[in-house]
Amino acid sequence: MRFNIDRSEPLIVLPVGLVGKSAKYIVNMALDTGATFVMIPWDVAERLGYDPAISDDRISITTASTVEKVPLITLEEIDVLGQSLKNVKVAVHDLPAKSRVDGLLGLSFLNNFNLNLMFKKGYLELEE
Repeated sequence: MRFNIDRSEPLIVLPVGLVGKSAKYIVNMALDTGATFVMIPWDVAERLGYDPAISDDRISITTASTVEKVPLITLEEIDVLGQSLKNVKVAVHDLPAKSRVDGLLGLSFLNNFNLNLMFKKGYLELEE
């Protein structure tokens, strides 16, 4: 499936379907090939039926001002541009309030697909 991108925008923002323990939710995520994990905010994790505070699995992330330990949880499924992946590890951390996106679409999802980014033509494709 092709997704048209606006080359004048500073981010590539994609609609991402998240399937959790008790709910489904669609969020806008920035495509981020520099992020090791998909990242979702705390409130979204909680709406999906998770309690990130009790997760024993944690990673260190570097923010603009510090290094923080954040919980990892495993989502039931993530759906992006017609491609689905089950049992995806995601980091739970709130982005700054002025962020234009709800989270980051990182490598814990992207590593499982071919990402064809055609800047000159103005689109991207995600395929198995």
